[in-house]
Amino acid sequence: MFRYRLLSRYLMLSAIMIIFIAFAQVSMAQQEITVGNDFGVGARAMGMGGAYTSVADDFTALYWNPAGLSHLKRMEFYGTLSHEKVDKETEYFGDINSTFTSNTRPNSFGIVIPVPTYQGGLAFAFGVNRVQSFDIRSKVKGFNNLTLDDDPELGQLSIDEVTDESGGIYSWDFGAAVDIAPNIALGATLSVLSGRYDYSLNLDSEDTKNIDSNITGISYQDTISTDYLGVEGKVGLLARIAKPLKLGLTITIPMTFSASEYWTQDTYYAYDDGTTDDTQYDEGTFDYDISRPFRFNLGLSLLPIPNALISADVSYTDWTQTEYSESPSEDVSNEDFINDYVATAGFRVGAEYYIPKAGLMLRAGYIRDPLPYKPEGTEIKTDRQFITAGVGLIMDESFSIDIAYIKGFSKVLSNNGDISKKLDTNRIMLSADFKF
Repeated sequence: MFRYRLLSRYLMLSAIMIIFIAFAQVSMAQQEITVGNDFGVGARAMGMGGAYTSVADDFTALYWNPAGLSHLKRMEFYGTLSHEKVDKETEYFGDINSTFTSNTRPNSFGIVIPVPTYQGGLAFAFGVNRVQSFDIRSKVKGFNNLTLDDDPELGQLSIDEVTDESGGIYSWDFGAAVDIAPNIALGATLSVLSGRYDYSLNLDSEDTKNIDSNITGISYQDTISTDYLGVEGKVGLLARIAKPLKLGLTITIPMTFSASEYWTQDTYYAYDDGTTDDTQYDEGTFDYDISRPFRFNLGLSLLPIPNALISADVSYTDWTQTEYSESPSEDVSNEDFINDYVATAGFRVGAEYYIPKAGLMLRAGYIRDPLPYKPEGTEIKTDRQFITAGVGLIMDESFSIDIAYIKGFSKVLSNNGDISKKLDTNRIMLSADFKF
């Protein structure tokens, strides 16, 4: 029986040409990177926990709720920079390894142009927002305790794996809003989405316990570079229900989203007799479309006392409705979205207090953004959450600066708890707003 298992592994390894099989010890399927991975826009909004659907009174209304543009009466230039540090801790059969990435990138830049009207408001805006980030680094190092029956490719081998992911999606936005009644505004944003995802995996495995009489070690090197291009729309409503209470509603409408992928795969085998096999190299290109679901946001904001603001948002997306026009790899299909993804309902709450004499705004918030990817055998130990804080300084009537800090955390278990992934993110956003 033991010889049969060794022979089975030898034959299977010789036939492997698709590098995603190397992920068998870490995850059960491949996750779609563009699903449920929003970054957030603007320091003021994120300081308030992103509960901005019913506030939306600066350039970032293009992203949060375009109807808010109609309330802007002066031309506005707006810009935001973000700095993010992502710490990832992976426990692999008792061995813990930690890695991090750190990047400073543009987050939001644009202009708002109001149009003078006899009554109500009318405004246009255009600019760019960085809506998704793919920057993360993972390290797995330890002995794979899975038997050859459970993992014929890498079972009973010592694993040393490093995965680097980088890139993001930028949204090039054009929007307009108009007051259709004294207390009701409608707005819309048309967005051209473009970006890139770069992926690199390096895995070395070794038969350190001499369990396999044929294989000494296996190495994988895999790269993927994917360019994205798409179009989506967003419509928004902003209504003042009563003097201290506002309601906001947005619907994000998917239109087209295409991916163009270039990949390479290189596999190297070392055998006990001293021979090697490093001829298994392959590369190629692949184009496909991703059909994404509608996304809904509802927000309420309240002025409970002078100079104070409280806001809350709820969001809903059914990620099981995501589809590929063609499967991007042999081990991925549209059935994965039905079986491995769930609909998510997110919650955001925030508060702001203005100190007039100091020209200072103090902010705090909380975000619960559930993870949409829950394949069989996965336990969400700590769902994705963020705690936020922010400060704004109004220099004069024309210029203001905002800064926000966003602390995020989550923890996922798989393989009956033998593998865990703990993610901690720390973001700082700095915005400048000039009106004239």
